[in-house]
Amino acid sequence: MDVDKPAITFPPNVYMVPNVPVEKPGPNWLRVVCISDTHNTTDANNYSIPEADVLVHAGDLTTLGTHAQLDQFVDWIKSLTDIPLKIIIAGNHEVILDKEYYETNWRKFHPEKEDQRAAVDKLRSAGHGIVYLDNESYNVDGAKILYEKSQKHIRVESAIDPRQDWTLGYQIWGSPYQPQVPGWEVKAFSKERGKLHEIWKLIPTDTDILITHGPPQDHGDNHPDDGNVHIGCKELLERLGEVKPLYHIFGHAHRGYGVSQIEWQPELINNGQQFVPLTVCINATTCNVEERPLNMPFVIDLPPK
Repeated sequence: MDVDKPAITFPPNVYMVPNVPVEKPGPNWLRVVCISDTHNTTDANNYSIPEADVLVHAGDLTTLGTHAQLDQFVDWIKSLTDIPLKIIIAGNHEVILDKEYYETNWRKFHPEKEDQRAAVDKLRSAGHGIVYLDNESYNVDGAKILYEKSQKHIRVESAIDPRQDWTLGYQIWGSPYQPQVPGWEVKAFSKERGKLHEIWKLIPTDTDILITHGPPQDHGDNHPDDGNVHIGCKELLERLGEVKPLYHIFGHAHRGYGVSQIEWQPELINNGQQFVPLTVCINATTCNVEERPLNMPFVIDLPPK
């Protein structure tokens, strides 16, 4: 990790590898491991992913989004056989996955134009539990995941049938978009500041876990070259305050690696008591500012829902 990072204070049931309990807090809980910005630097020999039920990757899977680099990423993530579900989004470095951007800018990044549609299909049809989201929702069915793990004899902490505990699942929504950063060359899924409102309006209000490539304003959004400059999105923060997801997982700003928590305005619940909604923000960038995979994954334990 970078030496200038502040100490991280962790909310309940959020951990940084290797400080992860062996056992989950209770029967039929889901363990989610969070990473981002791996940039084709990780493999089984140099980066350890703990056993979990769900993997979240918040974009920048590759260096410049060639087919060969996507193949390398898919092969690596397929090798994580102890994790049944892998939810991924693109980032600004996956130039080939942004159809409009690639059509105009492919010459800047690739010696020959590659098949854009086939690149998207590569992720959509990868199998092995890989789910690619592009401004889309996905329901994480904990009962299905845990039951199938038990049938495959992957270690499950409880003998209690998870289908007794899980009814709804967790709603996840993922988007590769982020505001443009002056001076940055690679701008897939990037829009001018002030132009992302329509994208963020797509985030459903019942979202439990939000995944975006870029951070919200003032939360894990330190510029990699100058930690005093913030590159997060103001409009995303505003939408975050409307949706109030339990967790927001992102990357993009390598210097912003860490965990923070937003306390929203108190709300009244049925018995007239005040309830303070919280959103845990996790900048899960794997690569540090030197593009080396030295930042450890974060882990979230989720109770049945």
